[in-house]
Amino acid sequence: MKICPPEAPKVTIMTIRKASKTDASRIAEIHRRSREEAMPWLPDLHTPAEDLWFYENLVIPDQDVAVHEVNGEITGFIATAQGWLHHLYVDPDHWGHGIGALLLLSAQSHNKTLQLWVFQQNTGAIRFYEAHGFTQIERTDGEANEEKFPDIKMSWHI
Repeated sequence: MKICPPEAPKVTIMTIRKASKTDASRIAEIHRRSREEAMPWLPDLHTPAEDLWFYENLVIPDQDVAVHEVNGEITGFIATAQGWLHHLYVDPDHWGHGIGALLLLSAQSHNKTLQLWVFQQNTGAIRFYEAHGFTQIERTDGEANEEKFPDIKMSWHI
């Protein structure tokens, strides 16, 4: 009879770090997958190549972008600039594990105030932001956003 040693427990290493340009591909992929899953009613206005260009050339160089990793794999990201939360997306395969909350808490710890726009139909995101101290301050018909969907401006401050 062969006796095998017990398996070592799996160790999960989670980190939040500043994004680099080399992360743009994974960030663009998470953005696309998350939007498709959470907001299937939104029009698809950009190609994956355009998404990659946007994150690589505009978002990462010009905003404070942080990524969340689990064992070296990027699972979510957040982008802020000048008191605005522009992007917060988590890969759908990692939803429900608190990654979005960790990213948001990290951004809140570095800002005294944050504002954001969220689509009115995205009720899950609205509940999420309200649970983290954001309040609704303005509603629009969506004419000013690219997708032309009604949205809500939300605000948080210390």
